[in-house]
Amino acid sequence: MGFLDKLKEKGRGVLTAAKPADGVGPRPATEVRERLLGISGKGIRTAEGDGRLTVAWSAKIAGAGPGGGEYEYLYRSIVLEFDDDKHTVEGICFKTTTEAELSPEGLTMTKGWERGQHIGSETVHVLAWLGPHATEGGADESGYRFSWSDLRDPVIDAVTGAGWTYKPKKI
Repeated sequence: MGFLDKLKEKGRGVLTAAKPADGVGPRPATEVRERLLGISGKGIRTAEGDGRLTVAWSAKIAGAGPGGGEYEYLYRSIVLEFDDDKHTVEGICFKTTTEAELSPEGLTMTKGWERGQHIGSETVHVLAWLGPHATEGGADESGYRFSWSDLRDPVIDAVTGAGWTYKPKKI
């Protein structure tokens, strides 16, 4: 694999579209949604509303710095919009850090959240996983590394595995 191929692969789903493998035909939109709603993991939850689907990661973490509180909440999500006629799903990332826990409905609200095609990772001390399998403060994972690719890759796999194209949404 050459240098340009490596750059192209790194930009897949961030700068460029991710297309299904050759020979994989488009499945019904309901199957794409089911595949996306089936994404799970520590701190991951999915929600559907307003014609969009959200795949979110959230955790209660140790507060940052001497001026910060004892803890804060990190929310990272990808909001997806469907074009059934073109068999495409467009995604845009949202992130926020807050001192108040958000309800599941709050994850689909995008006001005040930083939006874009986020990349990279963050290392944090997780005190509790949020979402459907909340740990009620029992996580205590020091040095946990959240990576945007760990959230984006399952989304891309679900979409392209159903024969649809994933596109990064322009801001």
